[in-house]
Amino acid sequence: SSGINAEYGHQTSNALHKQAETVNESFRIRIQEMITAKTNLEENLNQTVLEISSMNENIAALREAIRLKDSPMRVSHMRLNTRSMRPNIELVRDPVQYGLVEEVGQITDSVEALAAKLNESIDKLRNLESNKKALEEDIAVKTNSLNIDQSQCLRLRKTLVWRRHEISF
Repeated sequence: SSGINAEYGHQTSNALHKQAETVNESFRIRIQEMITAKTNLEENLNQTVLEISSMNENIAALREAIRLKDSPMRVSHMRLNTRSMRPNIELVRDPVQYGLVEEVGQITDSVEALAAKLNESIDKLRNLESNKKALEEDIAVKTNSLNIDQSQCLRLRKTLVWRRHEISF
C-alpha cells in the first residue's frame, strides 16, 4: 500500500514538473512573439512617421503652388477687365479675347486640380496620423504586456520550484 502511494506521489510529482516546464516554455514563446510583434509595430511606426513628414512637405508644396497661381490669375483677370472697360470701343469677341478667357480658365483649372490634390493629401495625412496614434497605443499595450510577463509572471514562476520527492507512509 505504501509502495503504491509512493508510486502515485512520484507520478504526480513528475506530472507537476512536466506541466511547470510546459507552462514555462509557453511563457518564453509568448514573450518572444510579443517582442517580435512589438518590434514590427515600432518599424511600422517609424515608417508612418516618415510618411507623415513626407506628406507635410507635399502639403506645403501644394499650398505654395496654389499661392503662386494667385498672381498670374490676378494679372489675367485685370487684362480681361481692362479689355472690357476700354472707353469708346465696342466689346469685341476676337482671338485675343478668347485667348484671355482661355488663360483664366486654364489657371482656374490648375488651381482647382491643385486644391483637389491638397484636400486628398490632407485626408491622407489625417489617416496617417490616426494610424500613428493606433500604432503608439498598440506599442504601449505590448510594452505593458511584456513588463507583466517578464518582470512579474516569469519572475514569480522562477520562485516556484517543483521538488520531486517520494512520499512514504
